[in-house]
Amino acid sequence: MTSDTYLLGTEPLELERLRLQHELWLPEARRAWRRADLAPGERVLDLGAGPGFVALELAREVGPAGRVLGLELSASYVEAARALGRGLSQLEVRCLDLSNDPLPVEPFDLVWCRWVLMFLPEVEPLLDRLAASLSPGARLVIHEYIHWSSFGLHPHGEAVGRFGAAAMASFQRAGGDTDVNRRLPSLLTARGFRVDELLPLTMVGRLGDGVARWLERFVTIYGRELIRCGQWSEDDGRRAEAEMATARQDPGSFWVGPTLMETRATRWAT
Repeated sequence: MTSDTYLLGTEPLELERLRLQHELWLPEARRAWRRADLAPGERVLDLGAGPGFVALELAREVGPAGRVLGLELSASYVEAARALGRGLSQLEVRCLDLSNDPLPVEPFDLVWCRWVLMFLPEVEPLLDRLAASLSPGARLVIHEYIHWSSFGLHPHGEAVGRFGAAAMASFQRAGGDTDVNRRLPSLLTARGFRVDELLPLTMVGRLGDGVARWLERFVTIYGRELIRCGQWSEDDGRRAEAEMATARQDPGSFWVGPTLMETRATRWAT
């Protein structure tokens, strides 16, 4: 992530996929904020704010007396986030490269980060900057994958399974770490954070429900990109479409999303 582009793109279809993804995962995000004791009037840093869906919710949580600063690489997403939060004085979104740019010098009570660290070629420099900038007592809430390969369509999703393997390989080829959360607790404790809780998070979908639509859309949108790059085949694309169509008619079929882990920590040492 060193330019104003994303591996998954920033086109309108991807934006709509992100909107559906946000709606599905918002209840989990809110539960995580409650576990982290997020309160009105607090100051929140949103790392990798995307088009602003979560930043808007965080701004509503902290209210006019609080502050939410979203940091986002894509200029088009920054523009979308600013439009979404127009009228909320407590919400600001800035364009910033988390891999290279310094973090804002201001106090934050809570840092939120989801589906960002997995795309960074190196997470250690960002964690170093976080440790240096946060005061003792600041909380960190991270939702990142711990077992991406749990993704699949069952019981008959062989081509979808090959898509999942190709997608994971493409993330890794681009320099990311799909299961970055396996390393994060150790990296955080080495930098003066106390790990408060680790929770697995996953989603299962059936018969065209929201989870199934979200994962189907991911296969369709990113599958085209993988085919274009020669990392998945046209034949497998057709087979996956047929498998998904069959699953929509079979009450025994189900999707499993990649498994996330919630890592909550507190800045402890100075």
